[in-house]
Amino acid sequence: MSRYKFAALVLGAIIVITSTSGFAAPRAETVATAAQSFLDSLDEAQLATVTMPMDTNERAKWTNLPNIMVQPAGLLIKDMTDKTRRAMHALMRATMSSQGYAKFTGIMLLDDLLHQIEAEALRSNKERRDFVRFFNDPMARAFIASRDYENYTVAIFGNPSDTSWGWRITGHHAAMNFTISDGRIGFTPTFLGSNPMEVQSGRYAGLMALAHEGERGIEFMKSLDDDQRKKAMIADQAAANLFEGLGRRHSLDNYEGLLVSNLTKEQMHLLQRLITEFTHNANHEAASAQLDAISEAGWGKLWFSWRGPVDASGEFYYRVHGPRILIEYNRQDANHDHMIVRDPSNDYGEDWLGRHYEEHHPNMKDVIENTRRRAASLSANERE
Repeated sequence: MSRYKFAALVLGAIIVITSTSGFAAPRAETVATAAQSFLDSLDEAQLATVTMPMDTNERAKWTNLPNIMVQPAGLLIKDMTDKTRRAMHALMRATMSSQGYAKFTGIMLLDDLLHQIEAEALRSNKERRDFVRFFNDPMARAFIASRDYENYTVAIFGNPSDTSWGWRITGHHAAMNFTISDGRIGFTPTFLGSNPMEVQSGRYAGLMALAHEGERGIEFMKSLDDDQRKKAMIADQAAANLFEGLGRRHSLDNYEGLLVSNLTKEQMHLLQRLITEFTHNANHEAASAQLDAISEAGWGKLWFSWRGPVDASGEFYYRVHGPRILIEYNRQDANHDHMIVRDPSNDYGEDWLGRHYEEHHPNMKDVIENTRRRAASLSANERE
């Protein structure tokens, strides 16, 4: 090799190293600018509602439940002006990838559609499958009314001008928690769910907010040979829900299933495609940094497990679990799914911040009772 070619290679390597080591900071600045624009659109009362200290345990009190059941701190979309709503969406786009933004907003819009579906089911006296079955008709209507695009909450933790700060958007079937620290962006935990998973009829028939999460698991599971599949298969029936869902962090003490250290090249490609489907809901800089963390910990240290039939139309659960990633996907029923992404070492940016947040697990007995009270109050207001 000539010295000129060698010099060109060295120069190219320097350019790559420089660009990849510094590329996260400009994105973090973009996110901070978008967050400040959001805050600048608020009045004093709204600012007091939306802003909280960075070290508050409210950071870990997100929810995937309707706000009639659990009401996280922050500002509801219904209480925002058009200017603030546009600023909120700009903040979402700055922090999420285009696919993540499309999924999240799709799930928000699905809540309006779910309102229509459940209202029609109530009118038709169809059997209910959720907490509405505990209510009389007026309370059920109040519950259904809470299925609403405007019932998502935004909170800002700390100050976007600080070295470390965070923000969160949470509501029914969608919650993303972002941490920005020293130019780095963390996006875990992220929870997404869709109900209906696929719209079955009407003008939106065929629409899906989470189009590939189940499909990616099926593809990978079908790529395994008999011995690999036997190791991966934990149970013939799907799990009831996510093991480390809302308020259940660190509930998985052990890895299970198939250690992926001996996958073929094609199988590893499918597994990595599955993982990027979940990580790349965040902006690509944050997602790439998370993939780098997985790589540094070792791709061969990941475990994959499956519960239920290997059937795209069935109810199943799968998990990818390693030192720097936990992905769970669960088909709640044939047309309702949940997923979560966590970083076992750095949820809420705890490794960066040197602080542990106490994640809140709601007592379901209390949730049901609170839901009854809130639904009764909404029903009474409706009659006035």
